[in-house]
Amino acid sequence: MPKKVDHDARRRELTDAVCRITLRAGLGSATFRQVAAEAGVSVNQVQYYFGTKEGLLEATQEHVGERSIERLMSWIEATDGSARAVLGAFLKSFVPVDEESRMAMLMYVALYTEGVVEAMGDPSANPTRKTEVEMMYATVLEQLQRGPLQKDVDAEAEATLLTALGPGVGLYVLDGTMTAESAYATVDHHLDRLFVT
Repeated sequence: MPKKVDHDARRRELTDAVCRITLRAGLGSATFRQVAAEAGVSVNQVQYYFGTKEGLLEATQEHVGERSIERLMSWIEATDGSARAVLGAFLKSFVPVDEESRMAMLMYVALYTEGVVEAMGDPSANPTRKTEVEMMYATVLEQLQRGPLQKDVDAEAEATLLTALGPGVGLYVLDGTMTAESAYATVDHHLDRLFVT
């Protein structure tokens, strides 16, 4: 009998190969040929599962995002459930503190940059990161609206700032500008200014 193929597992193997190549040599090196060689499959298999390079990158982004969300959910479950604590866990989840979170942040930067370059070259382009950023914005705004804010805080304006804060401190830790501890302290400092204690 022919061997049954686990298609989900094979797709994960291929997106994991994209991550390994990207961490070694940059996202531009993750061609179908290189991904196939890294995963030990034929180029035709990569094309079969993803169709195009854009499809491969979207699947990789989704895979990395799912792993990051699983990690975030465990952090949120460990909080007291308050808006401030949940928002703090959300923002701190961008800070690379181990190999898994470092890989996630590196892939976030690589895929985000790819989307920016694509959008600059084609104003009608719809970068794959858009939905993720919109979801992040919505989450931040929801948490702000649930919490007891200081007087005169503009929740929507703060949500925009906080949406940039998480990836921003994560990037600073990634390049050595900040330590993880100072990134956490920066997040806490800002949240202390927003929420009534």
